[in-house]
Amino acid sequence: MTTINENTPNLTFVIGEEKRLSEIIGRGEIEPLLRSAVRAGVVRALLLDEDGLPLCSAGDEAPSGGVSEIRGKLLVEGEPKGILVMVCGSGNPERSEAMSMLVRDAIQLIITNNLKRMLTTELHTSVVQESYEQLLETNSRLRESEARYRDLSLSLEHKVEQRTAELQQAYARLLQQEKLAAVGSLAAGMAHEINNPNGFIRSNLSSFRRYFERMHEMLDYYQLLISGNTPLHQLQQDTEQKRRDLKLNFIISDTRELLNQSIDGSDRIARIVSDLKSFSHVDETARSDADLNVELERTLSVLAPQIGPGCSLVREMRPLPLFECNPALISQAFLAIIQNSLQSRPEGVRVRVASRVEGGGIVIEIADNGCGIPQQNLSRVFDPFFTTREVGSGTGMGLTVAREIISAAGGGIAIESGEGFGTTVTIRFPIAKERNV
Repeated sequence: MTTINENTPNLTFVIGEEKRLSEIIGRGEIEPLLRSAVRAGVVRALLLDEDGLPLCSAGDEAPSGGVSEIRGKLLVEGEPKGILVMVCGSGNPERSEAMSMLVRDAIQLIITNNLKRMLTTELHTSVVQESYEQLLETNSRLRESEARYRDLSLSLEHKVEQRTAELQQAYARLLQQEKLAAVGSLAAGMAHEINNPNGFIRSNLSSFRRYFERMHEMLDYYQLLISGNTPLHQLQQDTEQKRRDLKLNFIISDTRELLNQSIDGSDRIARIVSDLKSFSHVDETARSDADLNVELERTLSVLAPQIGPGCSLVREMRPLPLFECNPALISQAFLAIIQNSLQSRPEGVRVRVASRVEGGGIVIEIADNGCGIPQQNLSRVFDPFFTTREVGSGTGMGLTVAREIISAAGGGIAIESGEGFGTTVTIRFPIAKERNV
């Protein structure tokens, strides 16, 4: 709206003059948001102006098939002035939509604040030339405008906070799903390990039940002879014959073996359950001082069912100082990394698990002789849902969760790999005295 002062027609001031989107918001304000969206998993992100021309873009210029677009309008004074376009992959549409809405709300908030600042500047330049009465009237309109934009700003900030919270909740659900997937994998292996001793324990008990029937039959026969006042010589002959017929000598010998085998099987089941319980830290508090060598050994114990006969496991663990952390989460991170190594090749896999103190910190190395990671994929291994396995063979969240856990504990993780040369994962944790706890 343009207002002309009738008393001084040579003076004009402009409120809400039509402006292009490029005049309101610059590339330097947009580009960091678009790059953040790409790092979070969006294939391509770009902002189009009112003429449909791109102001700024980030991501893959020529995305491959299997993608979709999410478009969101950007408004200036209630009028459409631009479009935010998000090109997303086929996985997790809810996450992609939440990310698009979050970036759109952030850009909209910048546009609103910039426009408010521009309008304030224009008004100030014009008002200084007006009379006192015009100044009072303009000031009143400015206050109304400020109140309106303040309400709009608060509303947008609330929406951004709400969308951010929803995105965090969605991400937390993804982490929980990965935990459940890890538990399911362990449960399948443990069920197999427990079924083996449980199977021969049950078989031994079935045999013992048959042996017991024969022993009971022998006792009944012996009681019958005694009650019939059978002479001692005849009693000895008849009972000895019955003993041979029932094969009691073999039964007595085999029963000892059956009981020994059953006790060993029961002890084996107890050890498996104990290893799983120790790995899960179900009876411990969230944070405690842990020996990371012990956590590695517990992880290897629960992964024993997945270590095939052709797999070789090398331990090179040196004494480590105690490290304050959540042991259950650290074990889950170790589990995801070692599982990847065990599955790095179909057969003949060699996994080396090493630990040491180096450079004032704790270093954990997990290396394998697997097929390795192509160079073009190495920068994406920590991205959510990224996996090189066949569809249905992995969630693509294992390393993502591992990095989150290690980072939360104050550590860092790095991967070195070459196609055909295996992979080495290096984890570093600060020693307690150097940590801010």
